[in-house]
Order: sequence, then structure tokens, then C-alpha cells
Amino acid sequence: MTNKLFKIDRVRSVEEAVEVDRLGADLIGVAIDRDPRFDDGRYVRAEEVASIAAAVRQAEVVVMMDLLDDPGRVLDIVRMAEVRSVQPIAGRIPPLAVRGALREIGVGIVYGGIEIAHDDAPEWVFDLHDATPQLDVEFFQVDLLPEYRDSWAFLRDRSPEFPEEFQVADLNAFARDRPLLIGLDFTVDNIGEISAALPEVRGFAVTIGDGATRSGVHSHSYNQSLKVLQARPRA
Repeated sequence: MTNKLFKIDRVRSVEEAVEVDRLGADLIGVAIDRDPRFDDGRYVRAEEVASIAAAVRQAEVVVMMDLLDDPGRVLDIVRMAEVRSVQPIAGRIPPLAVRGALREIGVGIVYGGIEIAHDDAPEWVFDLHDATPQLDVEFFQVDLLPEYRDSWAFLRDRSPEFPEEFQVADLNAFARDRPLLIGLDFTVDNIGEISAALPEVRGFAVTIGDGATRSGVHSHSYNQSLKVLQARPRA
């Protein structure tokens, strides 16, 4: 079994980042803008990101931010934070001017905010991204069946009853063509099974979050996130 990358999002302090890094996370998402899905204050000032990035030894920090702004402001923040990857805070594709400015300084984009419901037709999931040139993709980050609390069990057990709906095989097919990180209802008990069933997927993404502002959001507490990270299979 090959190692999967592991990303933990919405880390909000040097202390949390150091602990997540120590436990083996590969990517750490740090938000500098409010995520509209949560009302929990898990974001930091832009000036703090550089301190967080400097404190970790192995993980790469990804700045989660509003990328619909003017390119100059985006570049100022990225340079201040000294990071190589950014992620739109609300999942929308950044304007061409912003993508071009990031490309010029060698910064890639993690396209998050992509949700797949159980009844989504596979051919529609990446329609918008496939139609957009020059994406400069670092990863696509997909939240799977967030409408179910037991998303993995539904995808594994119930989805095969409806062949026209989204299947595990569809996810592996996506991952063969795209660098894919996935979010699910990860637990200590199911992460090994999920890893084995999704050999093509590049990695897992866990979102730390409390006080969700809407239903249908996968999130874990900080302590739950650490436990899942510790339980992930390793080669």
C-alpha cells in the first residue's frame, strides 16, 4: 500500500501546525479569510502565515484565501506568507489575471470547494474546470457525499444499488486523470479501508471546523483530525 498525502485544513496557530506537522501531515491549510461554511473563527491574519510556515519542518502550508480580489493584493499576501500554494476560500475559480500572476511567481492552486453528491452524474463534476484554460492545478480537493453523515458507508454499500449514480469506480477514474485529494467522514476505524479502496487517489483532506452554518459539510474537531492523521495507513 502506498502512502497517501494527508492535508489538514483550517489550522489556526503555530502550536497546532507544529503538532500536525509532527504527526506527519503533508499539507496544512491555513485560512486568512472567513470560510462561509463555518462560524468558528478559524482564520488568522495574513502576517501570521509566515510564522506558521516557518515553524513546521516537513509539511507544506497552503494559504486558503479570497482569490477573487485584484492580483496585486493576492501577490502581496502570498509573498508575505512565503508559500508555494494557495486555495480559494469559497471554491470558485480565480480570475485569469489572478491565475496568471500566481503562475509568474511559481505558485500553484488547490481547487477546493468541489462537492460530489450521490446522484451527481460523473461527467458533470469537472465540467467547469475542464472548460477553463490555464488552471495551474496543484490538486483538486473534492468533498464526497457531504449530504450524508455516513458518506463512506453509503458510497460503498448503497451506491452500487443505483448504477447510474456516483460510484467508487468513478472516483478512481477521476483520480487516474487528476491529482485528487478527497474529503469524507474519516474515522480511525474507516480510514484504512478507504485508503485500500481508492488506490488512485493522491490523498485525503480533513477540514477542522465547528459551528457549521449549513448542513452537508464534512468537518472534524481538531482532536478528531489528529486521531485520523495518526491512524492513516503507511507503506
